[in-house]
Amino acid sequence: MAKYEYWLTPEGLLLLEGWARDGLTDEQISNNIGISRSTLAEWKKKYEDISDTLKKGKEVVDIQVENALLKRALGYTYDEVTRERIVDTGQKKRHGGESELTEREWQFAIKYFGHKCCYCGEHINKPTKDHIKPLNQGGKLSRDNILPCCGKCNSSKKDNEMVSWYQAQSFYDPRRLEKIYDYIQLVVELGDSLNEEIGEIIETKRVTKEVVPDTTAQIFWLKNRRPDKWRDKQSMEHSGDVTVRNQYENMTEEELMELAKKYEKIISS
Repeated sequence: MAKYEYWLTPEGLLLLEGWARDGLTDEQISNNIGISRSTLAEWKKKYEDISDTLKKGKEVVDIQVENALLKRALGYTYDEVTRERIVDTGQKKRHGGESELTEREWQFAIKYFGHKCCYCGEHINKPTKDHIKPLNQGGKLSRDNILPCCGKCNSSKKDNEMVSWYQAQSFYDPRRLEKIYDYIQLVVELGDSLNEEIGEIIETKRVTKEVVPDTTAQIFWLKNRRPDKWRDKQSMEHSGDVTVRNQYENMTEEELMELAKKYEKIISS
């Protein structure tokens, strides 16, 4: 296959368009291909596909730059958004440092149990975090050791072992206990991907900022788009009559004739 033939294939044309769209010059594109700039110029004359593809890619960049210039000239507002992995800080001191449970993981747990206490099944507006393995036994504030429950159940359970305490309660339900086991198995299998499974990292801050119009961009735009009105002009103003001095006005007729003879000699010589 001749060297130019590859650049006429869909893959080659796509690559050429991408380079042009990235703002590469013809010289840079020819270097990427491994040919001289003059060879690329010949290809563009001979093969319309190559010429049209490069034009198409460069037109996209031109439009983007034009839009950016117009936006800068007029001014605009934008939202500065801060997103981060949120950790629960309510029990930092109890755990001797940073919480291991993210806000996303906690919200996932609440939704998994349908905004109900995992033990008694009562609907709860503000669930509390219960440790399956108590703190005094080395339990951590982690996704596989925290369950959402009502305040009453949390206070009752205290530092007791979860299963034995639960089975001793009047509201004990083996189906809810099975659901707890299923939940623990699920979050262990999901691991860190749990945060991706339930959505993007949470947005913690949004600030609307304003970029004021740029007069330099405005002038550049107007000079190029409305040159009839905005191009640089040099004008000279004057008042009164314009008088042109005649250097021969005070010469006599004889002096003028003598001067004419001198010029005639100069021209004829």
